[in-house]
Amino acid sequence: MYMGVRIVLVEPAGPLNVGSVARVMKNMGLSQLVLVNPQCDHLSQDAQQMAVHGVDILEKAQVVATIPDGLVGCQRAIATTARSRAIPTTLEHPRTALPWLLSAGRS
Repeated sequence: MYMGVRIVLVEPAGPLNVGSVARVMKNMGLSQLVLVNPQCDHLSQDAQQMAVHGVDILEKAQVVATIPDGLVGCQRAIATTARSRAIPTTLEHPRTALPWLLSAGRS
């Protein structure tokens, strides 16, 4: 169902976070993980312990230097952050953005 969805983490700083993402991806049936300029070892013991059954996702993760490298081949992209940003753009609610994102493979 989500074969074309790629998860791109930009400069992830902690192996526990990367491992958690791999775990959630495995649980949700996602497999494409891209790490842009990671600041941690995504194959560390901490990352693997946190990933549980998602270790294969860590092992297959693509490591790239820049965001454009991580988005090569993507038709659409959505960015999220936990940090407050002062950006002059309209923000979309996830309930609106996700259907738009997933419709790319059908159009």
